[in-house]
Amino acid sequence: MQFTSNIPRIIALPLLLVIVFACVILSSVFFAILLIPMAIAGFRFWRRVKLAQRATRGNVIDAEYTVIDKRQNEL
Repeated sequence: MQFTSNIPRIIALPLLLVIVFACVILSSVFFAILLIPMAIAGFRFWRRVKLAQRATRGNVIDAEYTVIDKRQNEL
């Protein structure tokens, strides 16, 4: 089957470039459709981890601060 012999060379090259350009655009759109929900889920998970770390660190800092405060009152 000789498909390219039926199409003149003047039309074949621009048609090939349009097909390549369309494939690149469609693959980029498909990748973005997959990447955006994963990025949102990752950001939410990261934010929850940071909030949990702040909550645990906050208790430790308060406990250390109270101990230092009691020592200053004894002096």
